[in-house]
Amino acid sequence: MNLLEKLKLDRWYGIVLYLGVMLLASSFYFETDLDFVEKKHLFGLGMILIGIAYIMSEKYLHEIAHGGMFSIPINKHNPVSIILIIIGIGLIGFFGFLIVKGLI
Repeated sequence: MNLLEKLKLDRWYGIVLYLGVMLLASSFYFETDLDFVEKKHLFGLGMILIGIAYIMSEKYLHEIAHGGMFSIPINKHNPVSIILIIIGIGLIGFFGFLIVKGLI
């Protein structure tokens, strides 16, 4: 349980990043006998790009109110993070299409 606390999976994009890394690693590690699952179907790569883009865009807004200071996490995207998100969504969609096409 201590390992899960160290991963800090408190945001959805952190979970997507870890799942993408595990999916990418498992596609190279495990050999499959299924015809429709090949190493080129790497959902993980797109998930990693989306996770990295959201981690890059995470900023904190600091405000003083009611006698204290509040830090609020916000996402402020720059052109690089927007491009990474678009590429990540495109990869997930493309490899998803290839898997569905392989099933038919």
